[in-house]
Amino acid sequence: MRPDIPLSNRLHLRRDPELIRARVAVYLVFLANGLGFANLVPRFPQIVARLDLSKAAFGQAVAAVSVGALVAGLAASWLISRLTSARVASLGVLVIALGLLGAGMARSWIALAACLLVVGGTDAIVDVAQNAHGLRVQRRWGASIVTSFHAAWSLGTVLGATMGQAMAGAGVALGTHMTVTAVVLVVVSVGPLLLGWFLPGHDSSERAISQHRTSDQPHEASPAPASSTRSLPLTVMVLSIVGLLCAASMFPEDVAMNWSSLLLSDQGAAPGRVGLGLVALQGTMIMGRLVGDRIIDAVGQRAVIAWGGALVTLGMGIALLLSSVPGTLVGMAISGVGCAVAVPVTYSAADDVEGFPPGLGLTIVSWLARLTGLLAPPVVGRLADGHGLWVALAYGLLGGLIMVTCWPVLHRRSAGDEEAGRTRGSGQSHETSSSGVPVTRPDDTDHNGGGRGDHGKSDVHRETQEQC
Repeated sequence: MRPDIPLSNRLHLRRDPELIRARVAVYLVFLANGLGFANLVPRFPQIVARLDLSKAAFGQAVAAVSVGALVAGLAASWLISRLTSARVASLGVLVIALGLLGAGMARSWIALAACLLVVGGTDAIVDVAQNAHGLRVQRRWGASIVTSFHAAWSLGTVLGATMGQAMAGAGVALGTHMTVTAVVLVVVSVGPLLLGWFLPGHDSSERAISQHRTSDQPHEASPAPASSTRSLPLTVMVLSIVGLLCAASMFPEDVAMNWSSLLLSDQGAAPGRVGLGLVALQGTMIMGRLVGDRIIDAVGQRAVIAWGGALVTLGMGIALLLSSVPGTLVGMAISGVGCAVAVPVTYSAADDVEGFPPGLGLTIVSWLARLTGLLAPPVVGRLADGHGLWVALAYGLLGGLIMVTCWPVLHRRSAGDEEAGRTRGSGQSHETSSSGVPVTRPDDTDHNGGGRGDHGKSDVHRETQEQC
């Protein structure tokens, strides 16, 4: 080893310009993905009026997004294995841009539904691919950064909705608006691909490097692959629970997106303020995602999900008990903090299951979450017709309770500390997580005098070993 290498040099070697460009490229794809559909949402009233659609017909057209996601989403792993996650994510946004342009210019219900079907199916594929490449970057980065990518998506959503509302308010023609949107999406997503900013090579390359580094460690036994220590039924069960956990963490978002405006209207909010529930939740989600990576590195995946579920339960409970506009807004804001990083964590956990082709774990979990998202709204709507809109808040509360219950399936270590746990050297004790994956826990004091959770020193130690 070369312990004489200065800390600044080691950090520079770890985070070289290629890696920084790759991180920026992933940011831009997430931003573009959030920006696209959000531009169309403020133009929905105009589309309904132009096509003379009933609410039921419009609802069926919009449901095509979820149907497309379920049908096409399972193809993500197959496409990634053949084209790489970078190409699938970048070119997929191009297809989404064309689908949104078609939806904006549709002259019939069937044309609108067909375009939204393409948008939904492609979005499901892009979702897996952009997360898969983001996790490639995370493995090389040496710390959790995936939640910052999702913060870029949330930012894109806010910017897209603002842009769409401004275009609608200015009287810009829908066709012109969606053409501008398509051009922006192509430049932002395809540009980094043409410039070569994404990580080169196949998506399994970082996994192979990680396994090679693990086998080179002289002072500790290499952990056996999950596929050799865990049966297929147990693996399927773990992935199913992670999928349920991912879906449950989206329940508060569904409540804010689909039901909060109706709920606030019933509670007496002015027409110009019924959208504040979505703003409250998305606003705190953005802030939570900006600091989420540091929190994950500090306390680990399990604690983030467990305490996040507790916050969602608290927030939705407050909204239920107070049953007022201020109570609903406070509850949405608290819930946004709780679910902010849950989806990135579950995606990371799904991708971390060994013995699967690149992107397959992500594909399965994403598909299960989208299936739940398709089935839940009609159930909530039917129950709300009979019992009131408080059922929607109970639906969000259920999501928090599932998070509180299912967190033990996740790894003990943080998402970005995966390789650090394998390469810290002596002074470690090995144990197995409840998901059956071997994990490493440092002793209370390491050889550098650092205490438990001293991630800065572990990163330095790992990078020193990489220079051997």
